[in-house]
Amino acid sequence: MPGKSDIVIVAINARYSHCAFGARTLMANLGPMQKRAEIIEADADVQPFQLAAAVAARRPQIAGFSVYLWNAARVRETALIVRRVSPRTQIVLGGPEIVPGDHARWDGVADARVTGEGESAFRALCAEVLSGGTLCGTDGAARTVCGAPEEPQGVALPYSLYTADDLARRTVYVESSRGCPCGCVYCTSGRTPFRSFDPARLAEAFDSLIVRGARAFRFLDRSFNADENHACAMLDLFLARHPGRYPIHLEILPRRFGDRLRQTLAAFPPGTLHLEVGVQTLNPAVAHRIGRSPDIERVIDALAFLIREARATVHADLIFGLPGEDEASFAAGFDRLVRELDPPELQVNLLKGLPGTPLAAPGFAPELVFSPNPPYELLCSDVLDFNTVVRMQDFARCWDLVHNRGRFPDAVRAIRARDTTSPYACYRALSERILAAEGRLYALGARKIGEHLDAFLHERTR
Repeated sequence: MPGKSDIVIVAINARYSHCAFGARTLMANLGPMQKRAEIIEADADVQPFQLAAAVAARRPQIAGFSVYLWNAARVRETALIVRRVSPRTQIVLGGPEIVPGDHARWDGVADARVTGEGESAFRALCAEVLSGGTLCGTDGAARTVCGAPEEPQGVALPYSLYTADDLARRTVYVESSRGCPCGCVYCTSGRTPFRSFDPARLAEAFDSLIVRGARAFRFLDRSFNADENHACAMLDLFLARHPGRYPIHLEILPRRFGDRLRQTLAAFPPGTLHLEVGVQTLNPAVAHRIGRSPDIERVIDALAFLIREARATVHADLIFGLPGEDEASFAAGFDRLVRELDPPELQVNLLKGLPGTPLAAPGFAPELVFSPNPPYELLCSDVLDFNTVVRMQDFARCWDLVHNRGRFPDAVRAIRARDTTSPYACYRALSERILAAEGRLYALGARKIGEHLDAFLHERTR
């Protein structure tokens, strides 16, 4: 039987290979209470009964759950079981899914809910419970705590909590900044101001990770280059130590880069930098409406630099279903990206109406209809009916299977060489062909997809 832990932090990751950075940060910031705390990690395949049993076995006074899009249902089921089998355990919910004004669906699940950043708020709740306090009100209503943005210099770094197994076998997450200066209406990060950690402080922590066996660094920063001086200082840490030895994953804003940042990015060996670049749309009017820059040529220039001069592995993102963008507009933007830049990976995602974002607020875009369940995807709009959304989802799935996963390079080149109309139309036709034959675009092996590709190419050469 596990030993008793007065504080349990529960993290359900999307998959085993991911480490729960948020849980480790909460643990690192508990102060003296850390010795009375434990992290329980699981992946999205865990059964709520099993996870609840693991929590209850520790007989905790307080259990904190981090709630994300991918684990909201699992957290709810697990927490409800814990409430029944361990009624003395007080339950706290926090994370991106816990937002102001969206508490009704969590009624009866928790004793307290933390919106915003959680280090200080969770520490205070733990101290209160361990001192004999009760979090919920006398009427049984859950308490809501609004976590203020943390000052980076006051946040204890969590990197010593990564185990040797984490460093050897799992994705290691780091952060050098929080918040975002952009105001994209569909994003949760714009709710908090941009703040950066001291590069010198991070250098010591990252050096320790390298000595202990870290193999790659994946930054959680939502806008790594929001402050170019800070971005260069962080990248210089790696250039000064082992340039090219450790892959670095970043999310970067596609905007005009200053000379210093251009030189720094271009100094890395080819393929070292893995950059996620949120393009989202190439329609200027749509970009303006969602809080993005309408200067599309600047976006194209930034992408061209990253691909051709910085020689980075670029993962570009497009969103379909944005307010005011119909299928023809999306297809035109997709075609331009593919023809002019051909990024190594172009991810196509359906718009989500995340709780707490301006997009999901009543009155912002009433023409958009979203699913009420996570991940809150668009169902239809004034310019996209449901059948069109389904068709575009099928296209996106086919594009991902054939192009993004890199399993059919010869076929992809052949499609490009023979396509005289539109890459979007071509892959949409391929998706329709596979659907007509198989009735689905999932659970298809590479061999079966390859057979359809061969037949599709043969048909287009006749």
